[in-house]
Amino acid sequence: MKYYSLLLACFLFFQPARAQFLVRGHVVDSETGEPLPAATLQIEGTYRGTIASGEGAYELRVESLPATLVVRHIGYETQRRTLDALSEEAHDFHLQAVAIVIEEVVVTGDDPAVAIMRRVIERKSLWQAALETFEADAYTRIAVSNDTGIVVIVESATAAFWDRDRGMKEVLKGRRETANIELEWTLPAALVMTNLYDDDVRVGGHTLVGVTHPKALELYRFHLEGTRLLDGITVYDIGVEPKSRLTSGFVGRISILDDEYAMIDVELRPNEAFLFPLPVQRYDVIFRQQFSSFGGEFYFPVDFRADTYMDIGVPGIVTLPTIHATQVSRLSDYLVNVSVPDSLFESDAAVLVDSSTVASTTLEEEGLIVPLSAAEERAYASIDSTNRLEMAFAPQGRLGRMMRSSSEDNRSNSWLPAWLDPDTELWYNRVDALHAGLGVTVDAGEHVKLGAGGGWSSGLKGEDQRSYHAVARVSTDGRRNVFLEGKYRAGTALQYDSDHQWRLTNGIVCLLGGNDYFDYYRRRGLALTAGLEIDRRDVTVSVTYLSEEHASLPKTTDYDIAGRKQPLRPNPTVPHGRLHALSARLRIGEKPPLAGVIGENSLEVNAEFSSPDGLGSDFQYSTWSLQASWRQRTFAQRRLLPNTLDLRLEAGMSTGSPPPQRAFIVDVAGSSRQGSVGTLRTRKGFPYTGEAVAALFWEHNFRTIPFEMMNLGSVVQRGWSIIVFGGHARTWPGSRGVFTAPRVHTDGFHHEVGISLSGLFGILRLDFAHRLDTRNWAVGFGAASLF
Repeated sequence: MKYYSLLLACFLFFQPARAQFLVRGHVVDSETGEPLPAATLQIEGTYRGTIASGEGAYELRVESLPATLVVRHIGYETQRRTLDALSEEAHDFHLQAVAIVIEEVVVTGDDPAVAIMRRVIERKSLWQAALETFEADAYTRIAVSNDTGIVVIVESATAAFWDRDRGMKEVLKGRRETANIELEWTLPAALVMTNLYDDDVRVGGHTLVGVTHPKALELYRFHLEGTRLLDGITVYDIGVEPKSRLTSGFVGRISILDDEYAMIDVELRPNEAFLFPLPVQRYDVIFRQQFSSFGGEFYFPVDFRADTYMDIGVPGIVTLPTIHATQVSRLSDYLVNVSVPDSLFESDAAVLVDSSTVASTTLEEEGLIVPLSAAEERAYASIDSTNRLEMAFAPQGRLGRMMRSSSEDNRSNSWLPAWLDPDTELWYNRVDALHAGLGVTVDAGEHVKLGAGGGWSSGLKGEDQRSYHAVARVSTDGRRNVFLEGKYRAGTALQYDSDHQWRLTNGIVCLLGGNDYFDYYRRRGLALTAGLEIDRRDVTVSVTYLSEEHASLPKTTDYDIAGRKQPLRPNPTVPHGRLHALSARLRIGEKPPLAGVIGENSLEVNAEFSSPDGLGSDFQYSTWSLQASWRQRTFAQRRLLPNTLDLRLEAGMSTGSPPPQRAFIVDVAGSSRQGSVGTLRTRKGFPYTGEAVAALFWEHNFRTIPFEMMNLGSVVQRGWSIIVFGGHARTWPGSRGVFTAPRVHTDGFHHEVGISLSGLFGILRLDFAHRLDTRNWAVGFGAASLF
């Protein structure tokens, strides 16, 4: 940080000094006196300028006098005023509207707008190819309001540096925000400003086709709406909309300057393909932007204004007050095709901060910002640290009230030290019956974590009734993290793990009269792990030594609140003995919190070895397994949620005599019929097991595209989507008889295909599956595919 601070200080020191001449005033209509928002003001012969606020006010710094100030607004006569001497008086401009003369247009083929846009695209390709770098002064203000008024304002002023090959970097010059927010990050002033002249425009996770994209004539429908005048030159107002409702693009109006064939003003909003999943119910945004060549050959953004309304929630359950955000951005003082310092790109940070520069430059200085509106000035004066954002956007509805109560309880329990992290254990099954436990994790140092906990099971007796654990972890810090971890565990353990079923939900199913998905055994012993984590590549490599005692546990209860008479299946026994094993694990890609619900690209390889020779184990076996998940975007790739194909491959094999608690499984829907990618939906009960396994699962999510094609707008707005899926799996029981009844393996391959309606209530999916090898059907539900 000291190195970067020194580079920034040297760079800023050698920048040209800024003079302190300030010009301010208003721009209004000469006849009505109404303000002209976003009127552009430019110092003639320079790239310096600004825009008028929504109330017509402006402030502009002038380096030297005399200077000629040029004020423009489409549809009004341009005014020029030479400033010869510094004056404290306001320089107001009263612009006179220009009479619009519309020439008769005879359409014999394509709309005239098509030919105009063809020239615009051609001209853009020429000057864009010659643009290699630029520098500019950037300013952005974002104000967020609820239904009562402004609740927070954030402002930032930076020096922006753009390089065609290396992208954008910014150096912070000043920042300001209301007293109720303390940002741990710096708001970029240029990077948050969308350039609507770009080929691809990224908005809210979508990539929209720009209206001047090379293929815009193929994807958009352009039509001439009228003409206006600017400096005596015709300005064409052209309406634009995508030819297909499935295209991610814009709807609105663009203004083209004749002779130059340049886009100088736009008012656009995303079209109906701008969709979001629940809990986002509405995301309406209008963009306005102006462009200028400043007398040169390149057309740069002058400003960017966005007006956004967002509704978040699930109707009848929880909603937030409507979020209204306005953004005003301004770019000026362009320097074109100049050398950009290499030092700026040596850091990964988008915004570089030099504390000494920020301390000496505040946004209260005149001329740095677009003047505040009256409402924004009142907000700065009245908002203090007690005006918390969570209260301004407090959730409403039944669940909302519970969330508010929980939040208040959390604040009332803030007496817990920050380094203490409690964790509760609660589940129900046919072996433990009711299990309750509590654990804590303590940050014992910058690189040390300690944890311990214990629990009690109502169904078991004696020592088996109690469970406890302790863990210690030491790690380095950085992109390559080396860690050592030791665990001691005693308690009920699962004979097989599942990525798709959880102890808590399994317990609820058992209590409601369903089958217990898991099998259990008693484990007591030590696990020592050494590993390496590479954050940038999401790679984890680890080696673990196990020294544990394993024993069987009996079934202790058949209870369920539904009063079911049929007993639960017995809990399979395991061989009693001491297990000493070495295992190795390689994982590439981060594992999502909800496997099968959130797509992933990952690879995991595991191997475990146990033997009496060398390790002194009572068991002798080797196991190898592989899990690979891959997601491929297919259609509508410009959307936040494009169509996707998910594939999941699972394979495993073993040698020697592996005990049942080292079985491989194929996950199934279970008694709840809950399915996701990686489960067989046509099998009920508990999973297939075996000494070897091979499985392939696939799922294609068409999102809302089928309903959009059928013009079912109400269904599209609900976020319902169509998914087709399939699963193909087999397990092999082996020849040693340890995976026989009550365990179940496949009889040959299990093949199934199906279709789902996903997004019900925003969180559920309804599955219809058909098993091909036995020709039976199954209907079930699962968690909706979220991303």
